[in-house]
Amino acid sequence: MNNFKMIKWNSFVNLLIFFCLGLLLLIFPIESLSIGGYLIASIFMLVGLGNLIRVIQKKGIETNGDIFYVVFGIAMIACSIYMFIDPTLLIKLINVFIGIIIILSSIMNFMGLLKYKKNRTRSWWIYLSFVILIFILGILVIIKPLFLAEIITRLEGATLCVNSLVSILLARKIKKYLMIEMDDNNDQV
Repeated sequence: MNNFKMIKWNSFVNLLIFFCLGLLLLIFPIESLSIGGYLIASIFMLVGLGNLIRVIQKKGIETNGDIFYVVFGIAMIACSIYMFIDPTLLIKLINVFIGIIIILSSIMNFMGLLKYKKNRTRSWWIYLSFVILIFILGILVIIKPLFLAEIITRLEGATLCVNSLVSILLARKIKKYLMIEMDDNNDQV
């Protein structure tokens, strides 16, 4: 029974940590993304320094591979410095890329929509409104690249909070069920 209590408290502490993390993501999405950017920048810096140290330990550049390690190391250090200045840079770049994909997709959908209009489909205007909406969303993501990241981060935070609360409620229901089962088994003995 002592192990059961320890598992129960560990689970409760884990759920509490996930709930607090969810609240942080929900309330401070950009700051949370910035922390992730700093972590990625730190990894880039370590990889870049590791490549340079590798060449220095070999006492100079001997092969084409060593030249690659030096150039790659310097590039990684430069990227990490820029990411320390703007920790959301990687997220912005990814979202601009996603925005371009969304715009291209809406253009392709518009071209497909022209076939519907040629075939005199009555509901072509419904598809047109969705295509326009998707196109506007793509432009919005390119203009404000943190917009999409902020929404997704808030959704992740809300999901963590709800998941933690549901897990706590489920654990309470299971505990009540186990207590009822134990009482029934004691009555039968």
